[in-house]
Amino acid sequence: MIGLGFAVFTCTAALADERDDSRYYGEPAYLRGLYFGVSGGELVYREDGIDTLRPGIVEFRVGQEFSPYLAVEGRLGAGISSDESNGYRTRVESVYAGYVKGILPMTPWLSGYGLAGLAGVQLHRNYPDFNTTDGGFSFGVGAELKVRGGTSVTLEWVRLMTGTNDRVYDYTTDRIALGVNWRW
Repeated sequence: MIGLGFAVFTCTAALADERDDSRYYGEPAYLRGLYFGVSGGELVYREDGIDTLRPGIVEFRVGQEFSPYLAVEGRLGAGISSDESNGYRTRVESVYAGYVKGILPMTPWLSGYGLAGLAGVQLHRNYPDFNTTDGGFSFGVGAELKVRGGTSVTLEWVRLMTGTNDRVYDYTTDRIALGVNWRW
């Protein structure tokens, strides 16, 4: 997944419209403000005592960019596949989050960003403590590549949750995703 994301970023860099200046270089006002996006990827579920599970997820987002350096986002997603290893199966029921997004423009077509906020994950498992809904602090990093006009491609990693199942086994949930944003 990361290799695919890197290839998309590398190949589409040549397609970036050089006439559209980046945020740092004075992006047109119509490309700031409200944006919508969708991403697909994996929820990386690690729990003590079992192999890493990677169910597929899709996530929709809406954001508001207040300046070239600051935005807020709301996200809502669900699982599109489950994963199984050694008889243990995990499926994502829902993922939801609200983030503050700090943006660092690097070139006219590429910017990095950091996310910090609150997130929740609802998981279904086929072993003890079958359904879990946890929420708490979440953070991540990503990159956004402007393709043309108001369309951009994103690649990101987010730490959604850490916790303890049945007060015995520690676990973490991360999300790795490739997405697209649209601005009008």
